[in-house]
Amino acid sequence: MIRDQLPALSGVAYLNTGTNGPLPRAAADAMREELRLSLEQPRIGRASFERLIAQREAARAAAGRVVGAPAQEIALTRSTSEGVGLVMSGLDWQPGDEILTTTEEHQGVRGPLDVLRRRHGADVREVAADDLLAAISKRTRMVAVSHVLWTTGRTLDLPAIAERAHAAGAQLLADGAQSAGNIAVDAHASGADYYTLSGQKWLLGPQGSGALWVSPARTEQMWPVLANYLGLERGEVGRFKEGAPRFDPGSIDPVTVVGFTAAIEWIEGLDGGRAAWVARTAENAAAARERLASVPGVHVAPTGGQPNGLLAFTLEGADDTEALTARLAEAGVLVRFIPGTPWMRVSVGAFTSADDIERLAAGLAA
Repeated sequence: MIRDQLPALSGVAYLNTGTNGPLPRAAADAMREELRLSLEQPRIGRASFERLIAQREAARAAAGRVVGAPAQEIALTRSTSEGVGLVMSGLDWQPGDEILTTTEEHQGVRGPLDVLRRRHGADVREVAADDLLAAISKRTRMVAVSHVLWTTGRTLDLPAIAERAHAAGAQLLADGAQSAGNIAVDAHASGADYYTLSGQKWLLGPQGSGALWVSPARTEQMWPVLANYLGLERGEVGRFKEGAPRFDPGSIDPVTVVGFTAAIEWIEGLDGGRAAWVARTAENAAAARERLASVPGVHVAPTGGQPNGLLAFTLEGADDTEALTARLAEAGVLVRFIPGTPWMRVSVGAFTSADDIERLAAGLAA
């Protein structure tokens, strides 16, 4: 039943949710209906505006449920990268402020860090994930890392990182692009000060959707760098909205907003809800890990203390991972390679079938 509601799975082994997940029918239906209303009804007047605000609040609440937080602590964004940028650009920096990150971060983190280095003279240090805790010192102002590394699927111990960072007087920014929807996330329990997430990946939402959780303790310490009407209380300049909604970067197409909400609600409406979805993802990933490890020449990367749906592996003799990805795609097996590394990456979801993994194993064996 689940696979029937994800038409993009038809005919292929869909193993790249870490880039874009399959869109559920429920999300597409909601988006079509919103587009129909936008075509057939005036997009002006009080009723239209109130509907727009209600849609945004529904999306905010849905994203909050994903990370175990109230809607008031959520800002709507268009991507994880935008959330990262809102945080990094919204803080006051001084030359020499140290920001720690790992050597395995996505450009969505590394790009904004490079701007801080060049614009404000921040001291950006990239260290191996294993060395991160030891690298935190009284010089450190922020630690910016992924909850689940996009390269290997390794899950970082955010509570331990947060404890060390806060003891040193630093803040923790967590990139949740590969975690939200993949594993259970509790923003408060993670210890993070800021937690970003993507809508189009593991949450199966449309492109251009996402959210940012901001700890209530940090709201007043961060500037709304894209200040706009939607972030103001009753539209009054000088009065920001309470909580994280003040950080909303502006208008997001209502078609995208309702699709984001519908995708989250679709999973919540399944038997067992999101908890069962995450558990099924972990079960399928464990089975995939075991099957891949049995293929001669395949070496699967460790994922740390919390296994998840993102798996990375190498294949002996396959030095050109881009070419290998293309060959697998020709066979209907959709995976990705990680540029600049030897890793091939597989995303296993709650919807992944045993046949999908067998097709991948057969393609690698060939």
